[in-house]
Amino acid sequence: MFGVPGELFLMSDRAFGVTVPADARYLKVVRAFFKPVLDEQFGADAGKLILALDESCANVVKHRSGALDGGLVHVRLELLPDRVRIRIGDFCGENDVDKIKPRDLADIRPGGLGTHFVGEIMDRVAFEPEPKSPGRLALVMEKIVPVRKEKNGDANRDA
Repeated sequence: MFGVPGELFLMSDRAFGVTVPADARYLKVVRAFFKPVLDEQFGADAGKLILALDESCANVVKHRSGALDGGLVHVRLELLPDRVRIRIGDFCGENDVDKIKPRDLADIRPGGLGTHFVGEIMDRVAFEPEPKSPGRLALVMEKIVPVRKEKNGDANRDA
């Protein structure tokens, strides 16, 4: 794990993190912290990534059980050469993964669409073991950074 409640931190010039209490009132801090970075990398599409991040953090707040950290949400964003990786630490227990799936869209009722949106928005969504928390998993989401045309006509990725 990393961070204490309310801590915003720069891990490097390409990795950022925030730790907030697992309470919906603090999700706006997470959104506000990562929005400038995602705006820079994805432009108009940044809002979709903010939605995926917010939905995933909201699921931590609403559904998480057995957390080992006293009810905190740990989020880390890494800017890799070709993609952005978002890791939400201590997301769930190993036994909870089978319960986390999008519901049938034909089943019209309030709520339950967050995992569907996340899967549609992100290029990769996976659960990875938490090294310091046996039996706990982190949610890892990745999105490919679009290739942008430079003014001189060359295509490259933002570095």
